[in-house]
Amino acid sequence: MSEKRKAREKRKVKNPNGQHQNDLEKFLRQLADGVLALAEGQKQLQATVSQLVEWQQQTQGTVAQLVEGHQHLQQAVIQLTEENRRLAEGQERLQEAIAQLTEENRRLAEGQERLQEAVAQLTEENRRLTEENRRLAEENRRLAEGQQRLQETVAGLAEGQKRLQEVVAQLSEENRKMTIVLKEVNRKVGRLDEQWGMTVESVAQIFLPSYLERHYGIKLKGKLGYELRPMFFRLNGEWEQVDLYGEGTMGDEEICIVCECKAKIHGRDVYAFVKKFERVRTLVKRRPIPVLFGYSIHPSAEEPASSHKILLVSPLIPKGERLWL
Repeated sequence: MSEKRKAREKRKVKNPNGQHQNDLEKFLRQLADGVLALAEGQKQLQATVSQLVEWQQQTQGTVAQLVEGHQHLQQAVIQLTEENRRLAEGQERLQEAIAQLTEENRRLAEGQERLQEAVAQLTEENRRLTEENRRLAEENRRLAEGQQRLQETVAGLAEGQKRLQEVVAQLSEENRKMTIVLKEVNRKVGRLDEQWGMTVESVAQIFLPSYLERHYGIKLKGKLGYELRPMFFRLNGEWEQVDLYGEGTMGDEEICIVCECKAKIHGRDVYAFVKKFERVRTLVKRRPIPVLFGYSIHPSAEEPASSHKILLVSPLIPKGERLWL
C-alpha cells in the first residue's frame, strides 16, 4: 500500500467526523482509477480496432483473391466439363474403333486361315502341275516321234490320195449310173407297196372279225366278210381316211373298231396311228378301240402300243403278252 493511502487511513481513524469526505475521496480515487483504466482500455480498443481494420483489409484482399480464384475455378470446371465431354466422345469413338478393329482382326484371322488353306491347295496344285509337266514333256517327246512317223505316213498318203482321187472319179460315174437305177427301183417298189397294202387290208377285213370275237368278245355288225370296211371322216373341212372301220358290241357296251393296216408295223407307225386316232375319236359316238394289223410286228412297236392301249394283231403271230385292250 502506498504512503499516501496509509496516511489517509490514519486520518480516518483520528477524524471519524470526516468519514463522508473520506468516502467521497475514495470514490473519486476509484473513479479516477476507472477513468485511467478506461483510458488504458480505450487505447487497447483503438489498437484492437486498428488491428481489426488491418485484418479486414487483409480479409477483403483475401476475399477478392478468393472471388478471382473462384471465377478461375469456374472457368476451369467449365473447361474440365467440356474436356470430359470430348474425352467421353473420344472414348466412345475409341470403343467403336476397337470393336471395328476386333471385327477386322476376326476377318483377318479367317482370311489368314482361308489363305493358308489356299496356299496348301496351291502347293498341292503345284505338285500336280509339276507331275503333269513331266508327263507332258514325255508326251511331247512321244508326239514328236509320232509326228515324224506321221509325216512319213502323210507322204505315203499323198501318193495314195492321188490314186484314190482317180478311183473316186470312177466311183462318181458309177454312182450317177446307180442313182438312175435306184430311182427306177423305188418307183417299182412304190407300186408294189400300194398293191401289198391293199392285200393287207383284204386279209384284215376277213381275219379280224372272228379274231376279235374269239379273243375279246367283240361282235361286229354287218354282212359276213364286210363287217369292217374303209371309212372317210370329214375333219375341219378335210377328209381323214381310216383303212378299216366297223361297229359292234363288247358285252353290253357299244364300241367301234378303228383299224390301220401295215405289212410291217414299226414304232414310228404306232406314233403316226396315235395322231390319226386322236383326230378321229372325236367324230365317233361309240367307244373307239384302236387296232393295228400287220403281217409282222417289230419290237419297237410294242412299248408305244402298250402305253396307248392299241391292239397289235398279226395273222402270223398268236395272241400273247404283247396284246392289250
